[in-house]
Amino acid sequence: MTEHNHNPYLAARQEWSERYGTYVQEARAWRIVGILGLSMAVIGFTYALYLSTQVSLIPYIVEVDKLGTSVAAGFPEQIEYADARVVRASLGSFVASFRSVTPDAVVQKQYIDRTYALLRTSDPSTEKINSWFRGNSPFEKAKTSTVAIEATNIVALSKQTYQIDWTEYERDRKGRETATRRFRGIATVTVTVPQDEATIRLNPIGLYIRDFDWTAQL
Repeated sequence: MTEHNHNPYLAARQEWSERYGTYVQEARAWRIVGILGLSMAVIGFTYALYLSTQVSLIPYIVEVDKLGTSVAAGFPEQIEYADARVVRASLGSFVASFRSVTPDAVVQKQYIDRTYALLRTSDPSTEKINSWFRGNSPFEKAKTSTVAIEATNIVALSKQTYQIDWTEYERDRKGRETATRRFRGIATVTVTVPQDEATIRLNPIGLYIRDFDWTAQL
């Protein structure tokens, strides 16, 4: 053998590689696997977070008759979304929510929420309703009286405009009727498919009142 083969440093290096080299290679491989796994987890979480922001709710509409029997159902694109009967019912509910006065503050707030669920900030109707509430707080009026609403007639003047006639019954806090007033309103409406659960809960058909004017009738 040559002197090179008897070099103690080379012999020690060869022996170390035989004993520990495999462990080092395995540790390096597991580190690579760990880094890859962590990277995949981060990518998966980021993608799932992105998908969660893209979720949209599509309402499923069921139309029923007076007996509660289903007469039509489907997604908004599959049925007559702005059915005149549904619009009339929504307008009647809007007027009742807008003009009713009750001593129960929780219920009164629900009335106001239902009113604004059919309004958009960019439409003239919203400013008119805001102005009315600024000068006629239902919470203040409820301290001395209540107002009950009866929608007597709702007719379509066109596909976007409806006439609403209603009667208001005012009573004092003892229940005695103090006044009866009749009103007529003209509402211009539009329909926009709701995209979030909060809107669907209060305005399931996506009906918005673009403009609204009302006057007392003699």
